[in-house]
Amino acid sequence: MYVYNLVVFLCCTVVTLGLTEGRLRRTRSDACEYGTFQHEGNTCCNCPRGFRVLNPCTDINKRQCVRCEDDTFIEYNNSENECHPCKVCDSNANMETKERCSPSSNTVCGCKENYYCEKGDLCKACYPCDTCKKHGVKQQCTETENTVCNANSTRTGVIVAVLVLLILLAGVGVVFCLWKKRKLCFKDEQSKNEMIPEERLHLNDLDLNPHLSKIVDVLGWKTMKRVAQRSGMRKTDIEEHEFNHRDDVKEQTYALLEAWYQRKGLHGAYPALIKTLCDMNERRTADEIQKIIEKEAIAQP
Repeated sequence: MYVYNLVVFLCCTVVTLGLTEGRLRRTRSDACEYGTFQHEGNTCCNCPRGFRVLNPCTDINKRQCVRCEDDTFIEYNNSENECHPCKVCDSNANMETKERCSPSSNTVCGCKENYYCEKGDLCKACYPCDTCKKHGVKQQCTETENTVCNANSTRTGVIVAVLVLLILLAGVGVVFCLWKKRKLCFKDEQSKNEMIPEERLHLNDLDLNPHLSKIVDVLGWKTMKRVAQRSGMRKTDIEEHEFNHRDDVKEQTYALLEAWYQRKGLHGAYPALIKTLCDMNERRTADEIQKIIEKEAIAQP
């Protein structure tokens, strides 16, 4: 009897261990390795990166995943029904493909050879590297930094400084001689007629926003570009407006003028524009802009 009970006990133990092991295996196989999401009250397993959900899970069926189609990707574990389109590198913006798109990663774009962009992953256009023809290359251009050119030699700097000093001394001597002979008049009638607009109209804080479109028609892209350069705007910022509106010169000019105006601010922007144009020997352009502002000022109540 004792032997019989022992045999029965051992059989029950084996069966119990087998059932327990089966449940553990099912639990491990049913575990969601990539996380879960909820669908109609059911907890479904996510699909791995590079795959999307074809059919979500139900009470009866498990979820089904399918690999992302060509030119699409998903780079994280997900519960999405659609893959994302791959990025296309814009050759017109001097960019090229560095890493091709795969189901689990997007395209990686970069600058073509001898072009650079300082914005890294946010770059939308690359710009030509400087060639440093005058002074030679100190540091080669990279994909994220422009070429660094050698500075002028000390000897050249000394020569330039001496020449500038001689020119200044000669200029002072000429002015002194003319003044002494009473042949120099600093406030003649012509100077009064060419007085800058803000002195005549008292519009130091004039808001140029209402006039930007008309000013653009007068300025043109080349002149506006020179104004921006003289104001200290970076070359890359100026060329970005050119790339953003490649087929519309007026839009290029308007965008650059608006950026210049925002940089200058409301106070003093109008006289600064007129003065810069005069310094550039663009008196006719300055006069036309002045007429636009005068006409609008007179029309205001």
